Amino acid sequence: MQKVLIKFFILLLCMACSSRVEYTEDFFDGLPQPDKTEIFDLPDDYGIKKIDTFFIDINNNGKNDTIKRGRFVTGTAHSYTFYDIYLDNGELLTHLTTHEGADCVLRTYKFQIQPFVITSASRPIGKDYMEPTKAKIETFEIKNNKIESVFSEEYNPICDVRYLL
Repeated sequence: MQKVLIKFFILLLCMACSSRVEYTEDFFDGLPQPDKTEIFDLPDDYGIKKIDTFFIDINNNGKNDTIKRGRFVTGTAHSYTFYDIYLDNGELLTHLTTHEGADCVLRTYKFQIQPFVITSASRPIGKDYMEPTKAKIETFEIKNNKIESVFSEEYNPICDVRYLL
């Protein structure tokens, strides 16, 4: 009976881990519906799988700027999402990337459109991805066409920082 219970718990644990490998689509980053979506066929399941493009006035100058959200897959649990934010003149304002593992997300972003604000939740890796470490929430705004940190706060150790946003 004990062996059956052990196998059952191992099976539950494996199912829980496997269901969390590709979870980023479940996390809402605050961006609206994209204006354009490109999906790429990757025969080796490695590379940029998808790019969403958003045309949003992020610096309140009356002109649309561009946010590109891309999904880079690696064929493992360590794929990531990147955000390239360009001003209307084509200048790259910032390049952001998430940091993901099978069990925990170590860095993610949430966007607010009006006024435009980026909130980052992050933490350092411990002995492995699953070891909770102190997390940090940081908020960024655009001032004079530059990204500036306007708020930062530390939080108790956590595994998955998505829960802070």
